[in-house]
Amino acid sequence: MTNGNDLIKIKEDAIKIQEADITDTIKSIENENTKSSFVLGFAAVLFGILFDKMDKIHRGAAIASLLLLLISVALVIRNIFAKKIKIHTNVDEIFENYKPNDWEEHLNNRHLRLREIYIEAKTLLYQKATLNRWAYLLLISSVIILSIARILCIMTTK
Repeated sequence: MTNGNDLIKIKEDAIKIQEADITDTIKSIENENTKSSFVLGFAAVLFGILFDKMDKIHRGAAIASLLLLLISVALVIRNIFAKKIKIHTNVDEIFENYKPNDWEEHLNNRHLRLREIYIEAKTLLYQKATLNRWAYLLLISSVIILSIARILCIMTTK
């Protein structure tokens, strides 16, 4: 049989696990931001190639490729500037405002707040991952269009 102190210890441990899950999710969100930065760098290279070869490829292919690049850049910029998740807790406030008999109530409230933060973080992570997938797909499509246009240009000049 568990007493009140054992129950409080179990709740404290569960909250530590929740906090670790949130921290891992936030690291994954930061990884998605890094991926977005790579897309921006790759898009910049493609813009350079596109503008350098603009006169050597079909205008329609250049415009299609440019539009795909611009949409891809817009997606990753939106991704990079998406809202942040805040999980900071002022530990001093906890000890000043909660008496030992209120500790279980505080833990219950903390658990509920962490659950909300986790759901918010997971939703943001899925949104960022989806936008990055679309950005990659658009970049790849742009490269394919540029490659086909360049090959056709080379074939028609022979």
